[in-house]
Amino acid sequence: MRILARFWKALGSMNLTILLCLLLAADVVWGYAAIRWRTALFIPLNDLGLFAWMQTYGRHNLTYTGWFFALLVLLALLALNTASCTLERVRHVLAARSSLSVVRLAVKLGPHVMHAAVLVILLGYLASYLYTEVVVGTVLLPGRSYTLPGDAGVITFVEFRHEVYQGSRLKVFQGEVIRPEAAMMLSAKGRQREAILGFNQPVRLNGYSIHLSDFAPKKPGGMRLNKRIDLHIRKDPGVVLYLTGIGMFCLGLGLYMLDWRMYREVRQ
Repeated sequence: MRILARFWKALGSMNLTILLCLLLAADVVWGYAAIRWRTALFIPLNDLGLFAWMQTYGRHNLTYTGWFFALLVLLALLALNTASCTLERVRHVLAARSSLSVVRLAVKLGPHVMHAAVLVILLGYLASYLYTEVVVGTVLLPGRSYTLPGDAGVITFVEFRHEVYQGSRLKVFQGEVIRPEAAMMLSAKGRQREAILGFNQPVRLNGYSIHLSDFAPKKPGGMRLNKRIDLHIRKDPGVVLYLTGIGMFCLGLGLYMLDWRMYREVRQ
C-alpha cells in the first residue's frame, strides 16, 4: 500500500506536469514537421476510427505518424497526472470543509472543477475517435430518401434552395450560388418534421448529425438538371462529453473569478 501511495503521489507531482508539458511541446513541433508533408495520412482518421487507423496508416508510416502515437501516450500521462493532482487537492479541501462556509467551499473547488472539465473534454475526444459512426459518400437527388443505420430514421431531400451572389465587386462569383440550402424531411418513430440543411448548418436526427459536404449545380441556370446534395453523416458520442466539459469549465471559471473578487474585496 505504501508503494502505491508513493506512486500515486509521484504521479500528481508538479515537476512531472512541467516535464510532460515540455515533452508535449516538443512532440507538437515534431508533429508539425511531419504532418506538413504527409497531411493525407491523417485525413482518414475521422472516417476509420482510431484503432483501424493505427493498424493501417499509422502503423506502416511511423516516420510520419510516430509523433501521434507519442502524443497519445503523453496525453494519457498528463490526464493521470491531472487526475492525481486534482483528487489530492480536493481531498484536502473536503477535509477542511467543517471550517468553511458553503460558498467558500464551492469557491475553493473552482480550479479543481476546471481541471476535471479538461479531463472530461479529453475523454470526449477519445470517445469520438473510438466510437463515432461515419457514413460517407451519401448522395441524394430531389425526392430521394436515405435510411439511417439501425433504423434510426429516414431523411428525404425535398427541394434545393439557394442564394445567388448579386454583388459587383467580385465578378468571378457573379451568378454563383453562395448560400446553398436544402429542404429536408426528417422522419422517425412515426413523426415528421422539416429542416433546412446548409454549410455549417447541420440537421440532427436521433443522435445522427447530417452535414452538407457538396451540392450541384453551382449556378441557377443549371438547376433543371443534375440537382444533388452530397452528405456526410456521423453519430458522435463524444459531443455530450464536450458540452459537459465546457459547462464544467465555465462553472469552475465562474467560481474562480468569484474567489478573485472576494480576495480583492478583502485586500481593500
